[in-house]
Amino acid sequence: MSDRGTLPKEMITHILSRLPVESLCRFKCVSPSWKTLISSPYFAKTLLNRTKTLKNPDNLRKKILIMADNLYSVDLAHTNPTATKLSLPTAEQQLEHQVRVVNSCDGLVLVSIRCSSELFLLNPSTRECKKLPVFPCVVDSADYFDEDLYGVGYDSSTDDYKVLIIFSASFPRTGASIVAIYSLKTDSWRRIQDTDFYLEAYSGRVFVNGCLHGICWRDGCNGIVAFDLSDEVVREVPQPPWYCGIGSEISSYWVAVLGGCLCLVDKRAPEFWKMKEYGVRESWTEFKIRSGLFKAHLLCLLADDEFLLRTTPGRGLKQWVVYNQQKNTARNIMVCGIPDQFSFQGTYVESLISPHHGGPEEGLGGNE
Repeated sequence: MSDRGTLPKEMITHILSRLPVESLCRFKCVSPSWKTLISSPYFAKTLLNRTKTLKNPDNLRKKILIMADNLYSVDLAHTNPTATKLSLPTAEQQLEHQVRVVNSCDGLVLVSIRCSSELFLLNPSTRECKKLPVFPCVVDSADYFDEDLYGVGYDSSTDDYKVLIIFSASFPRTGASIVAIYSLKTDSWRRIQDTDFYLEAYSGRVFVNGCLHGICWRDGCNGIVAFDLSDEVVREVPQPPWYCGIGSEISSYWVAVLGGCLCLVDKRAPEFWKMKEYGVRESWTEFKIRSGLFKAHLLCLLADDEFLLRTTPGRGLKQWVVYNQQKNTARNIMVCGIPDQFSFQGTYVESLISPHHGGPEEGLGGNE
């Protein structure tokens, strides 16, 4: 006779997939069967797809990563946000100028350690972390190249998360840039076809429409490019209507993503352009953030009509503000549990996607 107190596995999966990631991580302790279910790649994808489909603002709202004396995660949805420490398993001393958050995709965050070859994929929500193998040296010592991390993204054709690296000639910009791909499934690197694009160091890296995007230099001017993770081809993206194709005016912007759309954010003012229909030049639309805040700069796009701004109210002081344009509300951000001086590093969404494909797991140190 069957146990009347036991729900079918399909129903348990259906119920659990509607819960927050934070709760699911705790529920792994309920029973071995729940731990197996919640830790499975199938459940992680089910939860991620449901979150994207339902488009719940609370689920899609981005968490931020900041750097103080260490790397921290912060949920700005809380009235009094508290920082959660994310210590990477590395011998390198973690100082602000050494740790760099490159970008994130489906809750996986790509982190590099400056002045070393160390790369990490981490999930701040599950506190899992994976150190990536070192990419084999392919550059002759006579040719000095800078290593530009391009980002992490998802290849739907192979159901695999990939990291793209482009090694660019430092100066002058001559010759070809070397391109390499890391596969999470195979846990290995491989070199692919070289390119004549050169990445702009501080233009951002975002994953949209199956491609990693960034601002690159080519033939004497800057432009937006997309690297397709499926066919591994670099393509130019149609530029905004004001971009004439000559000069470097687009280098005053950085790329971002909001509501699944590619955006260009002005580094000098709280405004941005959104490509409402991917690949269509005429769909670029300008948005101005009319917050009324003095000397406001846009740090990131948190959700629809909600932005994180950095303001300078006077005397050189800097204040972080969450501004909701639809409600026309602004609230100052005071983050508990970190030193007074900190810098913005990036954003991510909560998920159960694991940076591991078999093998032992490494945990993130620090407080819960």
